[in-house]
Amino acid sequence: MRLLLLLALFTFQFESFGQFKESDYHCHRDSVILQTTYGSVYITQDHSCNLYQWLCPDPKGWMKKNNIEENFPEIAHFLNPQQSIGNFPRYWNNLYAYHGKYYVYGPSDWMANRPDYISDSFLVEIASDITYFRIKKTELIRASECLLTLDLYGEEATLRIRLLAFPEGASLWEYAIKNESWSELKVSSDSVRNFDMINNDCVNQKCFQEFTFDSIDFSHLKFKD
Repeated sequence: MRLLLLLALFTFQFESFGQFKESDYHCHRDSVILQTTYGSVYITQDHSCNLYQWLCPDPKGWMKKNNIEENFPEIAHFLNPQQSIGNFPRYWNNLYAYHGKYYVYGPSDWMANRPDYISDSFLVEIASDITYFRIKKTELIRASECLLTLDLYGEEATLRIRLLAFPEGASLWEYAIKNESWSELKVSSDSVRNFDMINNDCVNQKCFQEFTFDSIDFSHLKFKD
């Protein structure tokens, strides 16, 4: 009886893993990292995949969809910055490390996708549950380095952004508040399609958890002069 039960469970699991066709996935799967009952986590090298457009969606379309001007009049004009920061990009998303390479990420739950837009007075997360932080001061240290003083949840914080020569199109964001500091690797909106994507793709539903990336070795980064 126990053997029959084990065989039944194995058959069910095997059939579950085979329930999706390759065409069911949103991008071409060049390398599958993890196959599950609900879909798979895979690497795609198809930089023309439509999911890339969701990494940094059109801010104007996002504003209209979420009625930003009516619901958040304080930031209604954040897309029209008047203060120059040179050729410094304003629109960024996260860049991740996995097995020694850098990737952009397509999350299972796209509410977890939170690109950042730097305006004159606000740092805005382009997300359905909008979050924004007041910029109290902006300093262009040099063409490759910008320093923002922020009101971060009621506390004054600094954000130093340094452009990188490697990975190309990326920058290091270094936050500091009181006795705490942390760093994040970002990629400009113009460069997201230059990187392969790791996609957590459960086809027509959300997965139960997001993919866990490697810790970034910041010593491998190369800064612009």
